[in-house]
Amino acid sequence: MVTTLLYDLPLEALCALVAIVFVGVYWIGTVALRPIFRSLVRSNGRDNEIVGSVVSSFGVLYGLLMSLITVAAYQNMNDVKSKVEAEADSMLALYRYVGEYPSPQSEEIRSDLRDYCQRIINEEWPLLRKGQHPRGAHVYMNPIIMQLISRDDHTERGKFIRDLSIEHYEEMANLGLERRNAAETAIPAVMWYVVFVGTLINFALMWSFDMRFLTQLFLGGLVAFFLGALILLIAVLERPYRSREFGISPNAFELTYNIMLEEATEPIPVTSTLTGGSLDDGEV
Repeated sequence: MVTTLLYDLPLEALCALVAIVFVGVYWIGTVALRPIFRSLVRSNGRDNEIVGSVVSSFGVLYGLLMSLITVAAYQNMNDVKSKVEAEADSMLALYRYVGEYPSPQSEEIRSDLRDYCQRIINEEWPLLRKGQHPRGAHVYMNPIIMQLISRDDHTERGKFIRDLSIEHYEEMANLGLERRNAAETAIPAVMWYVVFVGTLINFALMWSFDMRFLTQLFLGGLVAFFLGALILLIAVLERPYRSREFGISPNAFELTYNIMLEEATEPIPVTSTLTGGSLDDGEV
C-alpha cells in the first residue's frame, strides 16, 4: 500500500515526503541522540578532527556505492525504454510487410496485430505499472505467426516478404518477453539494507560533530534532504514502469496503434533494404 502510494505521488508531493521523513528523522535524532553520540567521541578537544576523518573515509565508500547504484538504475531504465520502442518499431514494420500478403490473409494478420497492440496498451500496461508480469500474450501472438508461416508463395518476392515478416515477428516477440520480464527487475533487498544502514551512519556521524545546535539542525537537515532525494531517485528508477510520472509509458505503442489505424485502408509499399527501391516481382 505504501509502495503503491509512493509511485503514484507527483513530484511535489514526493519532495515534501522526503523532507518530512528524512529531515524529520534527522532533527528528532539531533534532539534525542546527539548528546549520546557527542559523549562517545570526546577526545581532548580533537572531537571534530577525529569525526571529520571518519566522515571523509566513510563518505568515499558511501558515495561510490550510491553513485554506482544510481547509474545502474538509470541505465536499466534507459535499456528497457529502448527495448519498448524497438518492440513497437518491429510491430509497425511487421504490419507494413504483411500488407504485401494476399487478401484476405493480410487483413486478418493486420487486424490481429492491431488487437495485440491494443491489448498491450489497455491490459498489459496496467499490470506493468503494478510490477506484475503480464500473462497470456501467446493467445494473441500464436495466430499471427501461424498465418505468417502458412503463406505458400514460391516466387522470390513472396519468399522474401515472408522471411522478413517472420524475422520482424521474432524480434517483436523477443523484445516483448524482455519488456514483460523487466516488470520484476529491482535492486536486491540486501543492497537496500546497505543503503539505509549507510544513511543512518551518516546521520550518526553528523550528530557526533561539536557545533551549535541550530547549525547542526541546518547543515544536517541539508545532508538528510539530499540523501533522501538520492534514495528516492534510485527507488523511482529501479522500477522502470511503476512511477506514473517518471516511469516508462506506452506512448510508443499508442503511436504505433494510431499509425496502424491510419494505414488500415492505405497500405504502404514495402521498400527493399537491400536495393533501396520498392520490391518488384522476382527482386530480392
